[in-house]
Amino acid sequence: MVFQIIATLAGIVGVRRIVGLAAAVSYSVAGLAVVPAVDCNNCSGAQEEAKALATPGLGVRYVYDLPRNEIRKFKVYLDSPTSFVTDAVPVEPQPAEGAKVQTPSGMAVRTLWEMSVDPDVALIFREMRSVYAAYGSSAFSKQFQIDITRLGLTYGDTAPRYFHPQRIGWEYPSGEGFRFMDRVNDLVGGANSSGSVDGRLSRLVHGILKPAQSAAIEGSTDGVGGGVTFSGVGSEFTVDFCSSDGACTRVRISLTANGIKSEYVGSRDKYDVQYPTMNETRPLRREWGRNGMEYARDMAAFIASRTGGDYTVDGGGPICTRVVLACSDAGAQMLCTIYCQH
Repeated sequence: MVFQIIATLAGIVGVRRIVGLAAAVSYSVAGLAVVPAVDCNNCSGAQEEAKALATPGLGVRYVYDLPRNEIRKFKVYLDSPTSFVTDAVPVEPQPAEGAKVQTPSGMAVRTLWEMSVDPDVALIFREMRSVYAAYGSSAFSKQFQIDITRLGLTYGDTAPRYFHPQRIGWEYPSGEGFRFMDRVNDLVGGANSSGSVDGRLSRLVHGILKPAQSAAIEGSTDGVGGGVTFSGVGSEFTVDFCSSDGACTRVRISLTANGIKSEYVGSRDKYDVQYPTMNETRPLRREWGRNGMEYARDMAAFIASRTGGDYTVDGGGPICTRVVLACSDAGAQMLCTIYCQH
């Protein structure tokens, strides 16, 4: 294993180190397996080293700088006047046998050594740099809005059609809601198929996060392995699958130790009014602002068609300052009223 040392051991000519008083910060990494990688954009070399020292815990950590296309690997030790550095070998010159850390105060210090970046991590960082170059400041945003037609067709009453948030919301967790989530899991879970859904999401999940989980890292707490987590790349994303009329179904996608997990959040119209579900507690009520009449009618008509009921409009005029939809059970049917307030 080859290291480049970043610090000075007293009495050893030509070997440098950066130190910080251990009394100032207390760290514990018992049982820690995942190696941290912290961002330090547009930092000088000294700032990167200081960032590595300030990162909680002892052991291996990476500091990366996307704008400057640089990543460095360090290992932090806790040295004291009575201890030896035994598990790292600096480049040149070699320390004298039995050399000890000398500190004027006699207190333990945090010592920083630089190591060669592991090949797996170098490849991941190369992909991060490519994503950053392609998408700029939004490259690692945790928010996505995707055209729902990218999920392909589902079967309809008379012919195949695209998924729609209103139907998904009404039937979830069964029916179209179930088929929608099954399609999301199937497409996003595949390295090739996820690209047809969204290129940036696919690259984050399959090009960065999944490889990072299994990255081989020399000198980690698990020996060679343990994986790495990048501070600027979250492992959980909010994805809105939206139709042409502005309605969206929100899904939370996260990467766990057991694989990719997709969780249904809800379905809403263009004005963020939640679509009702068939199992929702009755009576149900929805409210819009001055532009809500069209969307209230659409929701009322949908509920009426699904339950065999009907709807009426109370006080409908050319301009409503507030629109309210109220629906109640009438046996197996639902009866809805739209109120237009002036």
